[in-house]
Amino acid sequence: MASTGIFKGQNDDVQQILTEILTGLKTKFIQPVLNENSRLLNTMEELKIQDRAGIEELKDRVSRLEQKVEEIPLLVLTAIRDAVNQASEGV
Repeated sequence: MASTGIFKGQNDDVQQILTEILTGLKTKFIQPVLNENSRLLNTMEELKIQDRAGIEELKDRVSRLEQKVEEIPLLVLTAIRDAVNQASEGV
């Protein structure tokens, strides 16, 4: 029975050493990777927000451009009418 107590103490020591090793591995290797993954995720979210804002701005600019393109024929016709009026006044 005395020998079982010795092995029990050794098992506790081994268990403690293994726990310390695993804790150290987590702190030195796993946690930095998790931290970097979180940082990258935040960066990606920020980029996604910026992309959405950029797309909305682009849609607005395209809409304004379409409106301007639709106005061009009217402006051309108005300019022709004005030119014809000016020419007829000079005659």
